[in-house]
Amino acid sequence: MRPSLLRSEEFMAHAMDTWADTVYRIALSHAKSVPDAEDITQDVFVKLLKSTLVFEDDEHLKAWLISTTINRCREMHRTTQRRKTLPVAELPDTRTSPPADEKTITKDGAIWNALGSLPPNMRSAMHLHYVEGYSAEEIATMAQCRPSTVRSWLFRARKKMKFALEGKDAL
Repeated sequence: MRPSLLRSEEFMAHAMDTWADTVYRIALSHAKSVPDAEDITQDVFVKLLKSTLVFEDDEHLKAWLISTTINRCREMHRTTQRRKTLPVAELPDTRTSPPADEKTITKDGAIWNALGSLPPNMRSAMHLHYVEGYSAEEIATMAQCRPSTVRSWLFRARKKMKFALEGKDAL
């Protein structure tokens, strides 16, 4: 790629300072592995560096970064499944094997475990809605689906998380 087509250093510094944590958190919630999340974050910002897309404002940039991150997570998941590699260390399933000492599990840890056990579409919707503050309509635009689909994902995800946190099997 010709150097004249690359993004300016100021633009990249602003994008990374502002959105790197968001990209990393989304990647980590999907990959469930710190090294994979770091790789995904790096891939997303390299893709931004090489992209010639003109962004209207910071919200457009943020939406692009989130969509690109989710797509990169899906690609990594498909690639990992095709290679039939050993699975990434998964979070413990507290529904089937309760810990010996319940006091060692914090409320936040149980919530993140429940969130991590959700299917990718529900996990993304929950993260974007509750952590990043996006509406169902905005998430639907990013996920290229209907807002009613996002609301269904959120409803089902809350239900599954409730059952997981109560130690019951979801429907």
